[in-house]
Amino acid sequence: MLLGESSFKRLIKESEIQEKVSALGEQIAHDYSDRPLTVLGVLTGSIVLLSDLIQKINLPLRVGLIQASSYRGAAVTAGDLTINSELLPDISNRDVLLVDDIFDSGRTIATLLETVRRKNPNSVRSAVLLKKNS
Repeated sequence: MLLGESSFKRLIKESEIQEKVSALGEQIAHDYSDRPLTVLGVLTGSIVLLSDLIQKINLPLRVGLIQASSYRGAAVTAGDLTINSELLPDISNRDVLLVDDIFDSGRTIATLLETVRRKNPNSVRSAVLLKKNS
C-alpha cells in the first residue's frame, strides 16, 4: 500500500476502464476506416490513455502530442491556459481525434479544438476518459 492510498476511494475498476477503452478503440476503427487518422494526446494527463487506446485502434494512424496547461507549480486553481503545439505533426487534410483524460469545465478542450482546427484538418473530434463533476 502506498502512503495515503487508503484515503482514496476507487470509483471505477481497472477492468471496466480497459473494457471501455477497447470498445472505444473498436468504434474509432469503424468510424475512421479508410480515412487518414491522427490521434493527438493532450500532455501530460492523457499519456496512459493514449497508449492504451492506440493499441486498440486497428488502423494505420499517426500519433501526436499537444500540451495544454492552466496550472503552474503548486497551484490548485486554474490560471491562464497555455497551449504548446510544437510537438503537433502535420494534420492538414487528415481526420484528427483529440484525446484527453478529464473533461472539467470544457475550457481546455474547446481551446484545443479551436487551435487544431486552424491547422486545416478534414475533421476534428474529441474523446475523454472521465467527466469531472464538481
